[in-house]
Parts: sequence; C-alpha cells; structure tokens
Amino acid sequence: MPINWRQIIPTLFTLAAMLCGFFSILFALEGEFYYLLSAQFIMLAMIMDGIDGKVARLLKGTSAFGAELDTYVDMTAFGLAPAILIYQVALQRHNDWRIAMTALVVLSGMIRLARFKVKDPLRGQGGYCGLPITVSAGWVAMFVLLSETRTFGDYFCLGQGPVGVIFLLGVLIMIVLQVSNVPYPKPTKLTAVFIPSIVLVALLFVRNMNVAPKAALVIMVAGLIYLVLGPIYMHMIKSRGPKACSTEQTPQGNTN
Repeated sequence: MPINWRQIIPTLFTLAAMLCGFFSILFALEGEFYYLLSAQFIMLAMIMDGIDGKVARLLKGTSAFGAELDTYVDMTAFGLAPAILIYQVALQRHNDWRIAMTALVVLSGMIRLARFKVKDPLRGQGGYCGLPITVSAGWVAMFVLLSETRTFGDYFCLGQGPVGVIFLLGVLIMIVLQVSNVPYPKPTKLTAVFIPSIVLVALLFVRNMNVAPKAALVIMVAGLIYLVLGPIYMHMIKSRGPKACSTEQTPQGNTN
C-alpha cells in the first residue's frame, strides 16, 4: 500500500483510470444511447493511466504496489471495456462471431499484460515487446465514437458493410501484434507526444459534434502511424539504451 503522499497522489490517478474503465463497461451495457460515453471513458482512462506514471516519477513516488495496480487498470479499461463495446455494437446478426471476437480481445489482452509483467523489468521504459494494449483499445473507442456521432453519415457504421469489416480486421491485426515479439516505443514517455494526446482526448468531450469526430480521426490516424512506424523507429534505435522485448525474468522494480 502507498505509505506517503508521494505515492498516494499517483495512485489516485491510477484509481481514477480504473473507475473510467469501469464506467465505460457500465455505459456499454446501458445500450446504444451510451456507447459514445463508453468510448470516451476508455480514452479518458488512457490519459489517466499515462499521467499516473509521469506523476510518480516526478514526485519520486514510484512503487511496486503502483506497478501492480496499473496492470489491473490495463486489463479493465483496455481489455474488458473494449471487448464489451465490440460485443454491443458490432456483428449484431452474427452472435457466434461476436462471442469469438470479444473472447480473442480479452485473451490477447490478458496474455499481453501477463508477459509484460513477467518479462519486462523496465515496465516499457526501454520500449514494448508487442503492440501496447492501449492501441487496440483506442482503435475500438474511436471507431465507435465516429459511428455514434454520425458526423460522416453512415460511413463509419459498424453494424455491417465494408467499414465494419475493416474495423474488425483492424482489431484482429492488433490483437495478434499484441502477443507478437514486434518491438514498439513507449509514446507517453515523450512529453511532446503526451501533451497533444491530452488535448485531443479533451476535445472528444466537446459538445460540438464537429469537433469530437475530427479529434477522433486525428487520434485514429496517429494510432495507425504508430502501429506501422513504431517497429521501424525501434529498429533505428536498437543500439541505444536498454533493449525492448526483454526476456529476463527480474523484479519489476519501483514503477507506477
């Protein structure tokens, strides 16, 4: 348990991220009028999850407890919440596929996080082994937001049609990359990347629906760029600093 204020403050952000993931699940279960909120809360959880580590390092309040707690947040907000959202909005006429797809999302996320916990003592500071679970969660959330706002008409409709196929194909590619050995950098490590991310997620909550979908498109494109160029970037810097995809089973250390 946190024993001083330096550890308590980042832990509060971690707990806030957990609640955002939990609320996302509740909103998804409430039905179609709440799918938009469910998607927004996944992204809000993502920001809170990024802030907690930065605050912990800034305050020198990192802890093994915080690192452990963070894993549960990831599974709830970026594993279970997106899976439930997919189940609610996609493949309505194909119940077997809905069950299979959501099961794969959950299992991939669980394997990804378990391997990360066991094999990466740096907790991603040297890069990730496999696509971070937050990328697929963001893909789901942004597609649902664009589908629900209908700013672009039925182009992003997930229930059926070619766009629905692209959405599900993207999910499948990402959950495979999650359990792969493909290296990826840690985007939240860079303030120049993290600050604009906070701004974009804040714009998702703007009531003017012409703003939120545009922010969602920017986030989606940024995620795709990261998915494609991330491994190339890691290849370019592989000779510098700690290597990603560590296979050494050592303690996690004091991280949040």
